[in-house]
Amino acid sequence: MSARSLVLLGLLALAAAAPPSHNNEGEWQHEDEAKGSWKSKIKNVVVLVEENRSFDSFCGGFNYRNDIDGLVGKTFCNPVNASIPGSPTVCAKPIANDVAPDDPPHGLSGVNYQIFGTFHPPSNADMSMEKMNGFVTEQATTFKSGGNATRAAEAINYYAPEHLRVFEALAKEYVLFDKWYAAVPGPTNPNRAYLTAGTSHGHGRNDADFTTFNIPVRSIFQQLSEKGISWINYSNTTGFLPDADFYTWTKTSGASTTNVKPLSQFYTDAEAGTLPKFTYINPECCSYQSFHPPSATTEGEAFVKKIYEALRSDPQWEETLFILTFDEHGGFGDHVPPPVNVPAGDDLTYSEKAPDGKNITFDFKRLGMRVPTLLISPFVEKMGLEHKGQNYGKEYTHTSILHFLANLWDLDILTPRVGWSSTFEHLIGKTARKDTLRTLPDAYPF
Repeated sequence: MSARSLVLLGLLALAAAAPPSHNNEGEWQHEDEAKGSWKSKIKNVVVLVEENRSFDSFCGGFNYRNDIDGLVGKTFCNPVNASIPGSPTVCAKPIANDVAPDDPPHGLSGVNYQIFGTFHPPSNADMSMEKMNGFVTEQATTFKSGGNATRAAEAINYYAPEHLRVFEALAKEYVLFDKWYAAVPGPTNPNRAYLTAGTSHGHGRNDADFTTFNIPVRSIFQQLSEKGISWINYSNTTGFLPDADFYTWTKTSGASTTNVKPLSQFYTDAEAGTLPKFTYINPECCSYQSFHPPSATTEGEAFVKKIYEALRSDPQWEETLFILTFDEHGGFGDHVPPPVNVPAGDDLTYSEKAPDGKNITFDFKRLGMRVPTLLISPFVEKMGLEHKGQNYGKEYTHTSILHFLANLWDLDILTPRVGWSSTFEHLIGKTARKDTLRTLPDAYPF
Protein backbone atom coordinates (compact mmCIF):
# COMPACT_ATOMS: atom_id res chain seq x y z
CA MET A 1 0.00 0.00 0.00
CA SER A 2 1.33 3.48 -0.89
CA ALA A 3 2.27 6.06 1.73
CA ARG A 4 -0.54 8.30 0.43
CA SER A 5 -3.08 5.50 0.99
CA LEU A 6 -1.84 4.96 4.51
CA VAL A 7 -2.25 8.67 5.27
CA LEU A 8 -5.80 8.65 3.88
CA LEU A 9 -6.70 5.60 5.94
CA GLY A 10 -5.34 7.32 9.05
CA LEU A 11 -7.39 10.44 8.37
CA LEU A 12 -10.52 8.37 7.88
CA ALA A 13 -9.90 6.57 11.17
CA LEU A 14 -9.51 9.89 13.00
CA ALA A 15 -12.71 11.21 11.46
CA ALA A 16 -14.61 8.12 12.55
CA ALA A 17 -13.32 8.43 16.11
CA ALA A 18 -14.19 12.11 16.47
CA PRO A 19 -17.48 12.93 18.22
CA PRO A 20 -20.07 14.72 16.09
CA SER A 21 -20.27 18.48 16.24
CA HIS A 22 -23.33 19.83 17.95
CA ASN A 23 -24.79 23.25 18.21
CA ASN A 24 -28.25 24.54 18.91
CA GLU A 25 -27.72 27.24 16.30
CA GLY A 26 -25.42 25.38 13.92
CA GLU A 27 -22.25 27.27 14.87
CA TRP A 28 -20.60 25.67 17.89
CA GLN A 29 -17.90 23.10 17.25
CA HIS A 30 -17.20 20.72 20.12
CA GLU A 31 -13.65 19.68 20.84
CA ASP A 32 -12.14 16.63 19.18
CA GLU A 33 -11.57 14.30 22.13
CA ALA A 34 -9.46 11.92 20.07
CA LYS A 35 -6.75 14.54 19.70
CA GLY A 36 -6.83 15.39 23.40
CA SER A 37 -6.35 19.06 22.58
CA TRP A 38 -9.12 20.00 25.03
CA LYS A 39 -6.50 19.53 27.75
CA SER A 40 -4.53 22.48 26.46
CA LYS A 41 -7.53 24.78 26.94
CA ILE A 42 -8.14 24.15 30.64
CA LYS A 43 -5.33 25.05 33.02
CA ASN A 44 -7.41 25.80 36.13
CA VAL A 45 -10.54 24.15 37.49
CA VAL A 46 -12.76 25.84 40.07
CA VAL A 47 -15.48 23.88 41.88
CA LEU A 48 -18.13 25.57 44.03
CA VAL A 49 -20.47 23.20 45.85
CA GLU A 50 -23.59 24.87 47.19
CA GLU A 51 -26.18 23.25 49.46
CA ASN A 52 -29.49 21.47 49.38
CA ARG A 53 -31.51 22.22 46.27
CA SER A 54 -33.02 19.86 43.73
CA PHE A 55 -33.05 20.53 40.02
CA ASP A 56 -36.81 21.04 39.94
CA SER A 57 -36.80 23.41 42.91
CA PHE A 58 -34.26 25.65 41.18
CA CYS A 59 -34.62 25.07 37.46
CA GLY A 60 -38.11 23.64 37.21
CA GLY A 61 -39.46 26.93 35.89
CA PHE A 62 -36.75 27.63 33.31
CA ASN A 63 -38.35 28.08 29.89
CA TYR A 64 -35.65 29.70 27.76
CA ARG A 65 -35.34 26.31 26.02
CA ASN A 66 -38.24 23.96 25.50
CA ASP A 67 -36.16 20.80 26.02
CA ILE A 68 -35.15 21.46 29.65
CA ASP A 69 -36.53 18.59 31.73
CA GLY A 70 -38.16 20.76 34.36
CA LEU A 71 -41.76 21.42 35.34
CA VAL A 72 -42.87 23.79 32.60
CA GLY A 73 -45.87 22.17 30.91
CA LYS A 74 -45.90 19.33 33.46
CA THR A 75 -48.00 18.58 36.52
CA PHE A 76 -46.00 17.28 39.49
CA CYS A 77 -48.18 16.38 42.45
CA ASN A 78 -47.75 14.50 45.72
CA PRO A 79 -50.33 13.03 48.08
CA VAL A 80 -50.50 14.63 51.48
CA ASN A 81 -50.17 11.13 52.95
CA ALA A 82 -48.53 8.69 50.55
CA SER A 83 -49.42 5.72 52.77
CA ILE A 84 -53.17 6.29 52.43
CA PRO A 85 -54.77 5.45 49.05
CA GLY A 86 -56.88 8.32 47.80
CA SER A 87 -55.15 10.90 50.00
CA PRO A 88 -55.66 14.49 48.80
CA THR A 89 -52.86 15.75 46.58
CA VAL A 90 -51.03 19.04 46.22
CA CYS A 91 -49.15 20.12 43.11
CA ALA A 92 -45.93 22.04 42.61
CA LYS A 93 -46.27 25.74 41.84
CA PRO A 94 -43.68 28.42 40.97
CA ILE A 95 -44.15 30.16 44.31
CA ALA A 96 -41.14 29.02 46.36
CA ASN A 97 -40.18 31.43 49.14
CA ASP A 98 -36.95 33.38 49.37
CA VAL A 99 -36.41 31.68 52.74
CA ALA A 100 -37.91 28.20 52.97
CA PRO A 101 -40.14 27.93 56.06
CA ASP A 102 -38.65 24.52 56.90
CA ASP A 103 -35.56 22.46 56.13
CA PRO A 104 -37.05 19.36 54.44
CA PRO A 105 -35.87 15.89 55.54
CA HIS A 106 -32.90 14.62 53.57
CA GLY A 107 -31.42 11.76 55.58
CA LEU A 108 -31.35 8.32 53.99
CA SER A 109 -34.66 7.21 55.56
CA GLY A 110 -36.46 10.36 54.49
CA VAL A 111 -35.07 10.22 50.97
CA ASN A 112 -36.13 6.58 50.65
CA TYR A 113 -39.66 7.67 51.49
CA GLN A 114 -39.54 10.63 49.11
CA ILE A 115 -38.49 8.38 46.23
CA PHE A 116 -40.33 5.11 46.93
CA GLY A 117 -43.17 6.04 49.29
CA THR A 118 -41.64 3.68 51.85
CA PHE A 119 -38.62 3.67 54.15
CA HIS A 120 -37.77 0.13 52.99
CA PRO A 121 -37.47 -0.27 49.23
CA PRO A 122 -36.44 -3.78 48.14
CA SER A 123 -32.74 -4.38 47.65
CA ASN A 124 -33.37 -5.08 43.97
CA ALA A 125 -35.45 -1.94 43.46
CA ASP A 126 -35.48 -0.60 39.92
CA MET A 127 -36.43 2.81 38.58
CA SER A 128 -40.00 1.71 37.85
CA MET A 129 -40.52 1.47 41.62
CA GLU A 130 -39.45 5.07 42.18
CA LYS A 131 -42.72 6.95 42.58
CA MET A 132 -41.25 10.36 43.56
CA ASN A 133 -44.41 10.93 45.60
CA GLY A 134 -43.23 11.12 49.22
CA PHE A 135 -41.84 14.65 49.47
CA VAL A 136 -44.97 16.30 50.84
CA THR A 137 -45.69 13.42 53.25
CA GLU A 138 -42.18 13.57 54.70
CA GLN A 139 -42.43 17.34 55.04
CA ALA A 140 -45.85 17.20 56.71
CA THR A 141 -44.84 14.38 59.06
CA THR A 142 -41.49 15.84 60.07
CA PHE A 143 -42.79 19.32 60.77
CA LYS A 144 -46.23 18.23 62.03
CA SER A 145 -48.05 20.62 59.77
CA GLY A 146 -51.39 19.45 61.17
CA GLY A 147 -52.92 19.00 57.75
CA ASN A 148 -51.63 22.33 56.44
CA ALA A 149 -50.99 21.07 52.92
CA THR A 150 -50.02 24.53 51.70
CA ARG A 151 -47.05 24.65 54.05
CA ALA A 152 -46.07 21.05 53.34
CA ALA A 153 -46.21 21.76 49.59
CA GLU A 154 -43.22 24.07 49.98
CA ALA A 155 -41.15 20.87 49.59
CA ILE A 156 -42.20 20.59 45.93
CA ASN A 157 -42.75 24.24 45.01
CA TYR A 158 -40.19 25.83 42.73
CA TYR A 159 -38.89 29.24 41.69
CA ALA A 160 -40.13 31.27 38.78
CA PRO A 161 -37.20 32.11 36.47
CA GLU A 162 -37.33 35.81 37.37
CA HIS A 163 -36.71 34.87 41.00
CA LEU A 164 -33.35 33.30 40.11
CA ARG A 165 -31.82 36.06 38.03
CA VAL A 166 -28.21 35.07 38.70
CA PHE A 167 -28.54 31.33 38.17
CA GLU A 168 -30.72 31.68 35.08
CA ALA A 169 -28.29 34.20 33.55
CA LEU A 170 -25.45 31.71 34.04
CA ALA A 171 -27.53 28.85 32.61
CA LYS A 172 -28.36 30.88 29.51
CA GLU A 173 -24.74 31.96 29.11
CA TYR A 174 -23.08 28.55 29.56
CA VAL A 175 -24.05 24.84 29.86
CA LEU A 176 -26.79 23.54 32.15
CA PHE A 177 -26.99 19.82 33.05
CA ASP A 178 -30.57 18.60 33.58
CA LYS A 179 -29.57 15.03 34.44
CA TRP A 180 -26.83 15.54 37.03
CA TYR A 181 -27.45 13.43 40.13
CA ALA A 182 -26.16 13.66 43.66
CA ALA A 183 -23.87 10.77 44.51
CA VAL A 184 -25.85 9.52 47.52
CA PRO A 185 -29.60 9.64 48.29
CA GLY A 186 -28.79 11.19 51.64
CA PRO A 187 -27.33 14.24 53.38
CA THR A 188 -24.50 16.69 52.85
CA ASN A 189 -21.24 15.16 54.02
CA PRO A 190 -21.56 11.69 52.43
CA ASN A 191 -22.21 13.49 49.13
CA ARG A 192 -19.30 15.85 49.61
CA ALA A 193 -17.05 12.88 50.39
CA TYR A 194 -18.12 11.13 47.19
CA LEU A 195 -17.51 14.37 45.29
CA THR A 196 -13.97 14.70 46.66
CA ALA A 197 -12.91 11.06 47.15
CA GLY A 198 -15.31 8.85 45.18
CA THR A 199 -16.59 7.19 48.37
CA SER A 200 -17.91 8.13 51.80
CA HIS A 201 -16.16 5.14 53.38
CA GLY A 202 -19.50 3.74 54.51
CA HIS A 203 -20.80 6.95 56.04
CA GLY A 204 -24.44 7.74 55.31
CA ARG A 205 -25.01 10.63 57.71
CA ASN A 206 -23.22 13.75 58.91
CA ASP A 207 -21.47 12.04 61.80
CA ALA A 208 -18.51 13.11 63.92
CA ASP A 209 -15.89 11.51 61.67
CA PHE A 210 -16.40 14.39 59.24
CA THR A 211 -15.43 16.90 61.94
CA THR A 212 -12.34 15.09 63.23
CA PHE A 213 -10.22 14.40 60.13
CA ASN A 214 -11.33 10.80 60.45
CA ILE A 215 -12.14 9.68 56.89
CA PRO A 216 -9.15 7.41 56.06
CA VAL A 217 -9.35 7.36 52.26
CA ARG A 218 -7.36 8.91 49.43
CA SER A 219 -9.02 12.08 48.16
CA ILE A 220 -8.56 14.34 45.15
CA PHE A 221 -6.58 16.67 47.41
CA GLN A 222 -4.07 13.94 48.25
CA GLN A 223 -3.93 12.87 44.60
CA LEU A 224 -3.09 16.38 43.44
CA SER A 225 -0.39 16.83 46.07
CA GLU A 226 1.19 13.51 45.09
CA LYS A 227 1.20 14.67 41.46
CA GLY A 228 2.63 18.11 42.27
CA ILE A 229 -0.53 19.92 41.11
CA SER A 230 -1.41 22.99 43.16
CA TRP A 231 -4.72 23.19 45.02
CA ILE A 232 -6.46 25.23 47.67
CA ASN A 233 -9.72 24.60 49.51
CA TYR A 234 -11.05 28.11 50.14
CA SER A 235 -13.65 27.94 52.86
CA ASN A 236 -16.12 30.05 54.76
CA THR A 237 -17.56 27.18 56.78
CA THR A 238 -18.92 27.77 60.27
CA GLY A 239 -19.61 24.76 62.44
CA PHE A 240 -18.35 22.37 59.75
CA LEU A 241 -14.88 21.46 58.55
CA PRO A 242 -13.93 22.38 54.98
CA ASP A 243 -14.31 19.36 52.75
CA ALA A 244 -10.54 18.81 52.41
CA ASP A 245 -10.41 18.44 56.18
CA PHE A 246 -12.64 15.39 56.19
CA TYR A 247 -9.57 13.30 55.49
CA THR A 248 -6.92 11.94 57.84
CA TRP A 249 -4.25 12.61 55.21
CA THR A 250 -5.00 16.34 55.14
CA LYS A 251 -4.10 16.65 58.80
CA THR A 252 -1.13 14.26 58.93
CA SER A 253 0.44 15.73 55.80
CA GLY A 254 0.13 19.31 57.04
CA ALA A 255 -2.05 20.24 54.06
CA SER A 256 -4.76 21.46 56.42
CA THR A 257 -2.41 24.30 57.30
CA THR A 258 -0.86 24.95 53.90
CA ASN A 259 -3.75 24.32 51.51
CA VAL A 260 -6.95 25.25 53.36
CA LYS A 261 -7.50 29.00 53.29
CA PRO A 262 -10.25 31.45 54.24
CA LEU A 263 -12.62 32.46 51.48
CA SER A 264 -11.33 36.04 51.60
CA GLN A 265 -8.05 34.74 50.18
CA PHE A 266 -9.90 33.46 47.11
CA TYR A 267 -10.86 36.98 46.07
CA THR A 268 -7.30 38.21 46.59
CA ASP A 269 -5.85 35.35 44.54
CA ALA A 270 -8.43 35.70 41.77
CA GLU A 271 -7.71 39.41 41.42
CA ALA A 272 -3.98 38.73 41.26
CA GLY A 273 -4.33 35.86 38.79
CA THR A 274 -2.68 33.44 41.22
CA LEU A 275 -5.39 30.84 41.78
CA PRO A 276 -4.02 27.28 41.96
CA LYS A 277 -4.66 24.63 39.33
CA PHE A 278 -7.55 23.31 41.42
CA THR A 279 -9.75 25.62 43.46
CA TYR A 280 -12.41 24.12 45.71
CA ILE A 281 -14.86 26.44 47.47
CA ASN A 282 -16.94 25.76 50.56
CA PRO A 283 -19.65 28.35 51.20
CA GLU A 284 -20.79 29.31 54.66
CA CYS A 285 -23.56 27.05 55.89
CA CYS A 286 -26.30 27.59 56.64
CA SER A 287 -27.34 31.20 57.16
CA TYR A 288 -26.53 33.36 54.15
CA GLN A 289 -24.39 31.90 51.32
CA SER A 290 -25.30 28.31 50.68
CA PHE A 291 -29.05 28.19 49.81
CA HIS A 292 -29.46 25.68 52.65
CA PRO A 293 -32.50 26.72 54.72
CA PRO A 294 -32.66 29.12 56.46
CA SER A 295 -30.25 30.75 53.97
CA ALA A 296 -32.11 33.25 51.81
CA THR A 297 -32.09 32.52 48.09
CA THR A 298 -31.29 36.17 47.43
CA GLU A 299 -28.13 35.96 49.53
CA GLY A 300 -27.06 32.71 47.87
CA GLU A 301 -27.52 34.34 44.47
CA ALA A 302 -25.49 37.37 45.57
CA PHE A 303 -22.70 35.02 46.66
CA VAL A 304 -22.65 33.13 43.35
CA LYS A 305 -22.59 36.45 41.50
CA LYS A 306 -19.57 37.60 43.53
CA ILE A 307 -17.67 34.34 42.89
CA TYR A 308 -18.39 34.42 39.15
CA GLU A 309 -17.47 38.07 38.70
CA ALA A 310 -14.21 37.50 40.57
CA LEU A 311 -13.38 34.66 38.17
CA ARG A 312 -14.51 36.62 35.13
CA SER A 313 -12.15 39.45 36.06
CA ASP A 314 -9.31 37.05 36.85
CA PRO A 315 -6.38 37.24 34.38
CA GLN A 316 -6.65 33.41 34.29
CA TRP A 317 -10.26 33.50 32.99
CA GLU A 318 -9.59 32.10 29.51
CA GLU A 319 -7.85 29.06 31.02
CA THR A 320 -10.47 28.41 33.69
CA LEU A 321 -13.31 25.89 33.92
CA PHE A 322 -15.82 26.72 36.67
CA ILE A 323 -18.17 23.97 37.85
CA LEU A 324 -21.09 25.08 40.02
CA THR A 325 -23.13 22.32 41.65
CA PHE A 326 -25.08 21.47 44.81
CA ASP A 327 -24.19 18.69 47.22
CA GLU A 328 -27.70 17.18 47.40
CA HIS A 329 -31.38 17.98 46.95
CA GLY A 330 -32.02 18.93 50.56
CA GLY A 331 -35.40 17.18 50.61
CA PHE A 332 -36.85 19.43 47.91
CA GLY A 333 -38.93 17.69 45.26
CA ASP A 334 -37.84 16.39 41.90
CA HIS A 335 -39.94 14.48 39.38
CA VAL A 336 -37.14 12.44 37.74
CA PRO A 337 -36.32 9.03 39.28
CA PRO A 338 -32.59 8.70 40.05
CA PRO A 339 -30.54 5.82 38.58
CA VAL A 340 -30.19 2.54 40.47
CA ASN A 341 -27.79 -0.40 40.24
CA VAL A 342 -24.71 1.78 39.88
CA PRO A 343 -21.22 0.95 41.19
CA ALA A 344 -20.53 1.95 44.76
CA GLY A 345 -17.29 3.59 45.81
CA ASP A 346 -16.31 0.51 47.84
CA ASP A 347 -17.83 -2.54 49.54
CA LEU A 348 -18.85 -0.81 52.77
CA THR A 349 -22.50 -0.41 53.76
CA TYR A 350 -24.34 1.98 56.03
CA SER A 351 -27.22 1.23 58.43
CA GLU A 352 -29.65 3.42 60.33
CA LYS A 353 -32.96 3.02 62.10
CA ALA A 354 -35.96 4.34 60.19
CA PRO A 355 -38.77 6.28 61.92
CA ASP A 356 -40.80 3.06 62.04
CA GLY A 357 -38.12 1.48 64.24
CA LYS A 358 -36.84 -0.92 61.60
CA ASN A 359 -33.30 -0.98 60.28
CA ILE A 360 -32.26 0.24 56.83
CA THR A 361 -29.01 -0.95 55.26
CA PHE A 362 -27.72 0.90 52.22
CA ASP A 363 -25.03 -0.32 49.83
CA PHE A 364 -24.46 2.99 47.94
CA LYS A 365 -25.65 1.50 44.65
CA ARG A 366 -28.33 4.13 44.05
CA LEU A 367 -27.76 7.77 43.15
CA GLY A 368 -29.41 10.73 44.80
CA MET A 369 -31.79 13.24 43.27
CA ARG A 370 -30.94 15.60 40.41
CA VAL A 371 -29.19 18.79 41.48
CA PRO A 372 -28.60 22.02 39.50
CA THR A 373 -25.18 21.96 37.82
CA LEU A 374 -23.49 24.41 35.47
CA LEU A 375 -20.34 24.16 33.36
CA ILE A 376 -18.91 27.66 33.00
CA SER A 377 -16.02 28.60 30.71
CA PRO A 378 -15.33 30.70 27.63
CA PHE A 379 -14.76 27.34 25.91
CA VAL A 380 -18.34 26.09 26.35
CA GLU A 381 -21.28 27.04 24.19
CA LYS A 382 -23.84 29.68 25.01
CA MET A 383 -27.24 28.37 26.16
CA GLY A 384 -25.94 24.81 26.16
CA LEU A 385 -27.99 21.99 27.63
CA GLU A 386 -26.63 18.56 28.48
CA HIS A 387 -28.90 15.61 29.20
CA LYS A 388 -27.51 12.10 29.77
CA GLY A 389 -23.84 11.31 29.86
CA GLN A 390 -22.14 10.46 26.59
CA ASN A 391 -19.50 8.00 27.77
CA TYR A 392 -18.60 5.45 30.47
CA GLY A 393 -21.74 4.73 32.56
CA LYS A 394 -23.85 7.24 30.60
CA GLU A 395 -24.85 9.18 33.73
CA TYR A 396 -23.60 12.41 35.28
CA THR A 397 -23.09 12.54 39.02
CA HIS A 398 -20.72 14.22 41.46
CA THR A 399 -17.94 11.74 40.73
CA SER A 400 -18.02 12.88 37.10
CA ILE A 401 -15.87 15.75 38.33
CA LEU A 402 -13.23 13.37 39.69
CA HIS A 403 -13.25 11.34 36.47
CA PHE A 404 -12.87 14.51 34.40
CA LEU A 405 -9.94 15.66 36.56
CA ALA A 406 -8.34 12.22 36.21
CA ASN A 407 -8.56 12.57 32.42
CA LEU A 408 -7.32 16.16 32.49
CA TRP A 409 -4.29 15.62 34.71
CA ASP A 410 -3.59 11.91 34.19
CA LEU A 411 -4.61 10.88 37.70
CA ASP A 412 -5.56 7.43 38.96
CA ILE A 413 -9.23 6.49 39.01
CA LEU A 414 -9.98 6.65 42.73
CA THR A 415 -12.91 4.21 42.96
CA PRO A 416 -15.27 2.13 40.79
CA ARG A 417 -17.91 4.87 41.04
CA VAL A 418 -15.46 7.39 39.62
CA GLY A 419 -14.54 5.14 36.69
CA TRP A 420 -18.22 4.56 35.88
CA SER A 421 -19.24 8.24 35.92
CA SER A 422 -19.56 10.10 32.63
CA THR A 423 -17.17 12.93 31.84
CA PHE A 424 -17.80 16.14 29.93
CA GLU A 425 -14.66 17.07 28.03
CA HIS A 426 -16.66 16.85 24.78
CA LEU A 427 -18.40 20.07 25.86
CA ILE A 428 -15.14 22.03 25.68
CA GLY A 429 -14.96 23.85 22.37
CA LYS A 430 -12.10 24.65 20.01
CA THR A 431 -11.97 28.40 20.56
CA ALA A 432 -12.69 30.70 23.47
CA ARG A 433 -15.76 32.91 23.23
CA LYS A 434 -15.09 36.62 23.62
CA ASP A 435 -18.67 37.57 24.50
CA THR A 436 -19.10 35.99 27.94
CA LEU A 437 -20.85 38.12 30.54
CA ARG A 438 -18.58 40.21 32.73
CA THR A 439 -21.27 40.96 35.29
CA LEU A 440 -24.46 39.22 36.30
CA PRO A 441 -27.85 40.68 37.26
CA ASP A 442 -28.49 41.52 40.89
CA ALA A 443 -30.49 38.97 42.87
CA TYR A 444 -34.25 39.32 42.75
CA PRO A 445 -35.58 41.54 45.57
CA PHE A 446 -38.16 39.23 47.17
